[in-house]
Formats: sequence, structure tokens, C-alpha cells
Amino acid sequence: MKLSFIKVPLWCLSCLAAVIAGFIEGILNAQGIIVIAAYSGLLFGSLTLRLVWLRRVAVCMFGAVSLVLAMHLLPGFHNYAVVLEQTISIDAIPFSLYANFDKGLVGLFVLVYFFRGQASADYFQVLQKPITVLLIFFLTPCLVLGLAMLLGLIQIDVKVPVFWLYFLSINLFFTCVAEEAFFRGFLQQELSKVLHGKSYLFIVPIISALLFGIAHIGGGFEYAFVASAAGLGYGILFHITKRIEWSILCHFVLNFLHFFLFTFPMLA
Repeated sequence: MKLSFIKVPLWCLSCLAAVIAGFIEGILNAQGIIVIAAYSGLLFGSLTLRLVWLRRVAVCMFGAVSLVLAMHLLPGFHNYAVVLEQTISIDAIPFSLYANFDKGLVGLFVLVYFFRGQASADYFQVLQKPITVLLIFFLTPCLVLGLAMLLGLIQIDVKVPVFWLYFLSINLFFTCVAEEAFFRGFLQQELSKVLHGKSYLFIVPIISALLFGIAHIGGGFEYAFVASAAGLGYGILFHITKRIEWSILCHFVLNFLHFFLFTFPMLA
């Protein structure tokens, strides 16, 4: 008698373990579990529904829920505070660091949507225009940080805060992955599908950059402008390579340099 086993992706098991641990630790409550279940259903529908119009509805709802989750607007999550209202740089605004379960969940689910559940071998093809890609990759952090200095948002401030390892881990997996997965892997990719073959396809990275800047408007107009400039660099990288890891790494390198070498998060 042969036993048949259902193959469950590793990310599903990891997510389930995280949800159980989060519930036990009080980071999630019953409302949070319901939100995650509904969000999972939207992801599943976005990937598997055969009716085109119904799948499009599911994709739009999945995108909307991803955004409100990333903005911490849905109930049921009590994110863990690593640092609260701490002044890191002289004359800087206070900084708080949270391990945001909801935003980390968005990063995971949107990446699953981006890869359609599993990355194909074609995704890892030889990089096109490697010199151009590397040039944009290294110029983006330099130009963006220079622009922030010109606008008076930051100044040089070399430091190594005691919680640096927590910051790097949380910033990579809960911030850079989530934001790039949503703005590039979801929004920019879906817009590219709509405008595929059009002569004005080049505007897609610009649109994703502007939306990225608007999402940071809470820091002020100048901060949103700098964020848009950064988003344009990330968007162009994704547009050229079609590979999300390049925009994620560029985003992380910029934040890394900002954290250790300049006023963080910005001057008061």
C-alpha cells in the first residue's frame, strides 16, 4: 500500500510556524489570524482562479490589502518594539524600530505572488546589460544621499548604534523586501503588463517611483521627493533586469549607508 503525501511549499510551513509563534507570544490575536486567513485566500485566488475577471478582482483586492497591511491599518497585530523614541544622531528626530509582523507578511506574500509560488529556472538567466545595471546600482545610493544633504535632511554623522544588527536584519527583511516586493514586484510589474508593447512603457518606473514617494509623505515633502528619487533608481533596476533582488539590494545598500554614515533618520 502506497502512501501519498501532499507537497507543501517550505514558505507555507515557515509562515504557519511564524503565525503560531506570533499568536503564542501575543503579537497576533484572533483578529490577526482572521486577517491572515483572508489575505491567504486572496493570494491563493490571485494565483489559481481561472476566470479572468474574477482573478483580476482578486489581484486588485490582494494589492489593496497588501497596502493597508504594510501601513499597519488592519487590527490584530501588536508589533514588537526593538527601539522606542531613541535619538541616534545629534539634532535628529527620535527613532523607533519595530519588528512589524504585518509588513513582513506582506513582503512574503507579494514575493510568492511575484514568483507565482515558485521561481522558474528562466528567472535566473544571464543578466542583460550588466555594466548599466551595476552603474545604476552604485549611483542610486550616492545620488539620493547627496540630494538629501542638499535639501538639508541629513548631514555626515559616522556612528555604530548598539542595536545595529537588529536594524540591519529588520530593515532588510521587514522593510526593503516588503516595500520592493509591493512597489516593484507587484505595482510596477502589473503596470508593465497593462502597458506591454506600448511606446510609453518607460513611464512605468516613474509611476512606481512617484507612488513610492507619496507613501513616504509623512516625513514631509522633501523626504517624499528624495524617496521618489530613490524609487526611480530601484524601478529602473527592476525594469532592466526583471529581477526583484536587484532593487531590494540597492534599497538595502542605501539604507545601510544612511544608517552608519549620515544623520538618522533625519534632522529635526
